[in-house]
Amino acid sequence: MPDRFLSISGFILAGGASRRMGQPKERLLLDGETMLDRQIRLLHGVCRTVGVLGPPERIRDLGLPVIPDVLPDRGPLGGIFTGLLQSSTEFNLFLSCDLPLMRQRFLHYLCLQALAEEADVTVGQTIARGLQPLAAVYRRRALWAIRRSLERGENKISRFFPHVRCRVLSPAELARAGFSARIFVNMNTREDYETVKRILNCEL
Repeated sequence: MPDRFLSISGFILAGGASRRMGQPKERLLLDGETMLDRQIRLLHGVCRTVGVLGPPERIRDLGLPVIPDVLPDRGPLGGIFTGLLQSSTEFNLFLSCDLPLMRQRFLHYLCLQALAEEADVTVGQTIARGLQPLAAVYRRRALWAIRRSLERGENKISRFFPHVRCRVLSPAELARAGFSARIFVNMNTREDYETVKRILNCEL
């Protein structure tokens, strides 16, 4: 198992309404484990500290900090903003609770690249879906750019990227490092959930 990074805090983004799924995504079961428990396990293998960004009234009894959004209803960018405000470290790994095929080895690689660069954001990219900001490392110094984006009503994460320095892990780089684009598959609907279960059953 890779060593944990003492200088990187981990945060799980679990504040979404999950309207298309019809139930909170963090409670979905895969291989007998909730998505939230799975992502906590992945982050604990990489980061010294882990927190959950989401509504405390919905996410309970974890033994971890559960932090509500400072600015409600602003989507994942609002969660990232809240996490950076709360963080005690410069580097911060954010992971969405709807990425069921994510691998700890990739998160470790991502953190290594972030620590080796002077970038404000270290983020992967796929050919089909572009940048993948929900499994990325953000530095606390990116707060000013995120704040300005939120103040302008621009809640899409990538809208603030042109105002900071980004280290983009290209599809070719990720492929050379042995990572499939499938690790970024997300679940938005029941059909997505069933597809992921079939994929995992085939891997067993």
